[in-house]
Amino acid sequence: MSDTQVPQLGDVLADYPKNWGRWGADDEVGALNYLGPENVVQAAGLIKSGKVFTLQVPMADPKGDPIWPGGRSKPIRVNVIDKGHVLSGKLPAAPGGIEGCDDMIHCYLQGSTQYDALGHAWYGDQIYNGYDARTTIGGMTKARIL
Repeated sequence: MSDTQVPQLGDVLADYPKNWGRWGADDEVGALNYLGPENVVQAAGLIKSGKVFTLQVPMADPKGDPIWPGGRSKPIRVNVIDKGHVLSGKLPAAPGGIEGCDDMIHCYLQGSTQYDALGHAWYGDQIYNGYDARTTIGGMTKARIL
């Protein structure tokens, strides 16, 4: 192969994956098996200030998607319920006078901080630990979110 040729992904990954089966044939969480309650306690002990911050990519950033620039549409936010629904009678007021709104967002979830699962990516026709990739059709049944 010349220096200008890009190798095929299958060639690069020919000897992988190597972790499948490490924690048994029925495992669905992979390297999370390394973590136990003692790790949670240890991590909690590292907190110094209590300051919180988001790890999420900003929604509808005017600069575009910083993770996957180009080719992806901006997230679409749809206002599903607002005060207008109550005022128009389309939605009855909740008991006690409590009201609220609801939104629906259509966006790409891959490539940003997220709930994720080992079943979101496959190698050949298999997801993590050799499970059939078809177990992801219509909702994951293997290697899903805990």
